[in-house]
Amino acid sequence: MPPRQPSADSSSAARLHVAVVGSGPAGMVLALELAEQGCRVTLIESGFEAHSAEAQSLSDAEVATSQTQTPMEDAVHRRFGGTSHLWGGRCVPYDPIDFEPRPAVRSAHWPMPADALQPYWSRACAHADCGEAEFDYATAVNGAASGPLVPRFVEGEVLSSHLERWSAEPVLVHRLGAAIRQQPLIECVLGATVVKMVAGERPGTVAALELRRSDGSADPLSHIAADRFVLACGGVETTRLLLLAQQAGDVPLDGAEHLGRYYMGHLSGKIASVQLRGDPKKTHYGFERSGGYYVRRRFTVAESALRARKLLNIALWLDNPSPVDPAHGSGILSAAYIGLRTPVLRDKLAAPAIRKIVLGQFAQPSFARHVGNLLRSPIGTAAFVARFLHGRYFAKPRLPGFFVHSPGNRYAIHYHAEQTPQADSRITLSSTRDSLGLPRARIDLRFHRADAESVVAVHALLDAHLREHDVGELTYHYPEAERVDAVLRHARDGVHQIGSTRMGRTAAEGVADAYGRIFGTDNLYACSSS
Repeated sequence: MPPRQPSADSSSAARLHVAVVGSGPAGMVLALELAEQGCRVTLIESGFEAHSAEAQSLSDAEVATSQTQTPMEDAVHRRFGGTSHLWGGRCVPYDPIDFEPRPAVRSAHWPMPADALQPYWSRACAHADCGEAEFDYATAVNGAASGPLVPRFVEGEVLSSHLERWSAEPVLVHRLGAAIRQQPLIECVLGATVVKMVAGERPGTVAALELRRSDGSADPLSHIAADRFVLACGGVETTRLLLLAQQAGDVPLDGAEHLGRYYMGHLSGKIASVQLRGDPKKTHYGFERSGGYYVRRRFTVAESALRARKLLNIALWLDNPSPVDPAHGSGILSAAYIGLRTPVLRDKLAAPAIRKIVLGQFAQPSFARHVGNLLRSPIGTAAFVARFLHGRYFAKPRLPGFFVHSPGNRYAIHYHAEQTPQADSRITLSSTRDSLGLPRARIDLRFHRADAESVVAVHALLDAHLREHDVGELTYHYPEAERVDAVLRHARDGVHQIGSTRMGRTAAEGVADAYGRIFGTDNLYACSSS
């Protein structure tokens, strides 16, 4: 995309020039919002319109904990649109309890109350194209008529009323990219990687960014000068650029002691299945539609119970059994397994990080038993696959995934849990360098036993709640003494990249303030999951 200068009519309104580094979801949305406010924006992207192996390799990192950290080539996409090319499309807001000081999260303090973000959820949903900012099924899906997630379920310490919404088109650049191209106040610079921050004459300011061509060509260095600079290049890369600036002494960072620390993701996996009672046809096991968009219900724990029991936040949902194990007896799941193992299909069915997690949970069986499952129900399987492919690749909104109905009302329970911030889980600079001569990031993602103990405790709470109300019961995949260790074995992330430039009320608590401004600077910001 060639650089474009603002038109004469729009330039008079562009009083502030902002350089945004990174064209992923955060960078695209920020550029559009700033331009709408009359700012002139230079959107800098290290990648190109199409995938470039040279540019992508700049994201490679030294991984100290390969058992927990997804390889960077699977976790991020360095091209115009960023990691929206890999994103599944799940949209959920923060919960109020996430903003509270809690013993389980120790020194982490949000520098704002939960209601400070409330006015922005609708705007965020509009950018994500996931419908209204409504996350309770009783109002979003006409819940009074459709009934609870599970027949006879009673809300209590465990809830089933929370929804996650799904983007109609998760590759956000397909829609937002067009808006950026049409916005005269936004200039896009592609194939350019930031290699240095140039300090301003006034202390605590950045004057310009030094750029190199991402393809390693011998083009001379260029500079982008601006009034404000925003790093919106993903959790790891945002942190790496700040670490490089700290190492070079280019920019003062008052919260430097926190920089790179508290690197987090989520614990996710399955350690149990649930046997439900009642009519299987009334179990809401999969996706539903709300206002033309897909939503899915989840089990969550009431905030009062999280506080009283000192548990970490968590969501759980009904899921398919693993498609890898042919003992499931399902032709549909066997078709999914074969698709995930077929090179020409696998990357179209699931992002590499998700596919590797799914396939890596069990020893790979032979295809013979899976073919046997297909032959037992060829017509039903073929019909399901045809409906799925149409919904996934041709329909709008796009079908996010698939769930197989269980006539026996038995489902796997998938959990997605909060992780405690730990200073020893961190991003630092490696001694190895990329093709531009910059030190690579070194990633050390650590989960702790307390994280897994909370996950196991929530399963026990869910089991007790289901039994108390005669709704169902859990059956575990592991003996009680092995469950915490099983959660830790499953713990793997690296795609969410949270925490390493944490916010705080002061530099004693974090790297950035409530507006994302880096402590010690006047005009440098982070807009990142980090």
